[in-house]
Amino acid sequence: MLLEIAEIDVRHGAEDAFAKAMRETGVPELAACEGVVSIRFGRGVENPSRFTFNVVWTSMDAHIAARKLDSFDRFRAAFGDAAIGGTMHHYEMDDAVAGLSA
Repeated sequence: MLLEIAEIDVRHGAEDAFAKAMRETGVPELAACEGVVSIRFGRGVENPSRFTFNVVWTSMDAHIAARKLDSFDRFRAAFGDAAIGGTMHHYEMDDAVAGLSA
């Protein structure tokens, strides 16, 4: 499994429209991509202009292949002109570690 953590900085004043576009179009289109296991989408508390996507993919190969899909294009199109920057990191997940208790 592969964990992708992306942080997207959104233009000031476009935050609510971006969040709505992601809820209504972006996240469902991303979820439709083959290889997506789960998605978490959230908005920053300290910085409400920063959003995060935490996507679990079956593999890096699946993630790369998804970038060629129409669903992925529609996900990216939902950003409109709101995104002004961000970062993306990928992590190989250890499937041997199951749930932890506090």
